[in-house]
Amino acid sequence: MDIRDIPGEMRWQVATRMVSSFPVLYDGAFREALGDRYDELEYNVWIEAGKEARGVAEGFSLPTGTAKEIAECVRLVTTLFFGPEVREEVLDLSGTRAVILTKGCPFMMRGAELGGKPAHLFPKCMAFSMAAVESLNPKYTTRFVRAMCMGDYRNCELTILTQEEAEKEDKKM
Repeated sequence: MDIRDIPGEMRWQVATRMVSSFPVLYDGAFREALGDRYDELEYNVWIEAGKEARGVAEGFSLPTGTAKEIAECVRLVTTLFFGPEVREEVLDLSGTRAVILTKGCPFMMRGAELGGKPAHLFPKCMAFSMAAVESLNPKYTTRFVRAMCMGDYRNCELTILTQEEAEKEDKKM
């Protein structure tokens, strides 16, 4: 048998299952040995992965000037990187603000199957998402409103907004 004998959709599903298992598998293998250092080290891996969004955007000439364009690009990149189990929707709130609603997350699915702790997923997702958005357009950043892995099982809600707006909101809080 050759890899070409396996239908493309099936190859993508197998690859997705494997990649989306890694956070749970690595967590189980290294957290105890590394202790508090584990999160710091893994956080850096997800930041670098998020920065790869820029290469995808440039390679496909994707626009990244507005919040909606950035959100659409992140949605596309996330699906390309993590597979068809990612189900996201983009809401355009204004030229400077958009929301990505995640309704299906392969990492949550693998975590449930493998007995991982959902809350351990949040720092990875946050690092990836923030790095992806800021690499696509440094004038923008992210804020999580909801996170399935933190107990809000309806969906994840990631707001993309300008750095300036984020700073104003942070000062209010």
